Amino acid sequence: MSRAHSGIARTERLAVLAAVLSGMLLALTVALADAPYATGDEPPHVDYAYQVWHGELPVFEDGLELRPDGAWLAPVQWTAQHPPLYYLLIAPLVGPLADAGHPVAAVYAARGVNVLLSGVFVLAAWSSARRLTRPGSALPPLVAFLAGAMPAAAHVGGGAYNDLLAATGVTVLFGLAATAVRRGLDARLITLLSLVAAACALTRLSAALIAAVVAAFALAAGAVRAAQSRGRWAHVGALALAGPGAVLATSGWFYLRNLELTGTVTGSHFDWALANQNRQERSVVAVLADPETWARLPDLFWWAGRLPPSTPLTSSTLVVTAVLLVWTPLVIALVVALRRRGKQGERRLPDDEPGALPVDRLLLRALPVVAVVVSVTVQVTYAASSGGVYPRYLLVVSLPLCLAIAAGLAARPRLLVPAWTALTLLDLAVWLAVELAAPAPPGYYAELPLPAAAVGAVAAAAVGVSAALALRANRAAATTAAIQTSTTTAPATTS
Repeated sequence: MSRAHSGIARTERLAVLAAVLSGMLLALTVALADAPYATGDEPPHVDYAYQVWHGELPVFEDGLELRPDGAWLAPVQWTAQHPPLYYLLIAPLVGPLADAGHPVAAVYAARGVNVLLSGVFVLAAWSSARRLTRPGSALPPLVAFLAGAMPAAAHVGGGAYNDLLAATGVTVLFGLAATAVRRGLDARLITLLSLVAAACALTRLSAALIAAVVAAFALAAGAVRAAQSRGRWAHVGALALAGPGAVLATSGWFYLRNLELTGTVTGSHFDWALANQNRQERSVVAVLADPETWARLPDLFWWAGRLPPSTPLTSSTLVVTAVLLVWTPLVIALVVALRRRGKQGERRLPDDEPGALPVDRLLLRALPVVAVVVSVTVQVTYAASSGGVYPRYLLVVSLPLCLAIAAGLAARPRLLVPAWTALTLLDLAVWLAVELAAPAPPGYYAELPLPAAAVGAVAAAAVGVSAALALRANRAAATTAAIQTSTTTAPATTS
């Protein structure tokens, strides 16, 4: 049995390695396929880092200080509302290169940091999935595959955006909270929870909100354990003080600055967007009733998802990927879960961890659900206030979404995983062909089409290998779990 477990672990490690490689290669494909400073948000993000290098923080009304000749320049500094952690990380690369007269090298250096971070994101997704699921679950290898093949992550991983750092921090926090549920709080875990939550709050406000939800579950788990004499109230009190204390100490000053400059903690300028970007306010009901909200917002696997669908092709790929890559696996996962619960009644389900108390299982199941509900609520409210609806805004809850999609694919893995992979690779090929065929506008920087095509081909192959290894790891884990379940439930014989 130990040899079998060793083989399963080896297969899973190979699957995760392939997923990390595919995630980094897809991000590199985007980094090469996108012309420098061509997207609407990248120039302000790079400018933010440039201003940080010079000891300043940007102000919305003051516009951009870094103004390369071939860049698309935003009329205002519309990333100024974000906290500065990401920009502190890339400033030592961006600042000196830009000051030396190499703004293109500066943006590619910033993209390079995110390409590396793409691999960390996949590792974090796999590691946290292992903690959220029972030991030996067949889902974590599939989660790693999905995270590595995710277009929304690749787009921000191949650009100078702060979204991926925020998503990685929250993804790590999910795993820490799950550890608190399973094992209880201790000094090391309290320190890690506090530091990672502080990092999330210092990256994006949306990450801070989900970090608060996740940390609250860790606190609740500690309180439940203390009440049941399985933990210590001192640890609960320490987390209740250390978590908020770390967040306030590291980023409280910045949100107070937002409040002083804009009148809101978020630092948003909806009035400017309404007046200058052809946006409009809508009621929350209108946003909820709009089919495009539910097609675009959760569609982390749509390669053209960076911009609103503006052509018949992008509209078609939106519908196809949303229905087949996201919603179909989600519905399958829900149906399978309901059928299992109906068959098992109140008894322990096959995916439950043996020996786990009902309250622990409840916390582990509620954590991802509540996080997704909070994130969607925030984004719906944002869209109603004239904000955009972009898949990358749900990257902070990509782990719960990947877990649910993986559960759907695991229902019939030999059929669904290859079909899912083929469709996402087709969508990648269509997006990359259209992207590289479009010439750069006169006066703007151009992309690198031949390197992008070459790396894209290698990335597609890596995704295929990742899918095959994830399927193999899933099958091995599922087989072992089935043997263990049959051994556990087999009736005793008498002689």
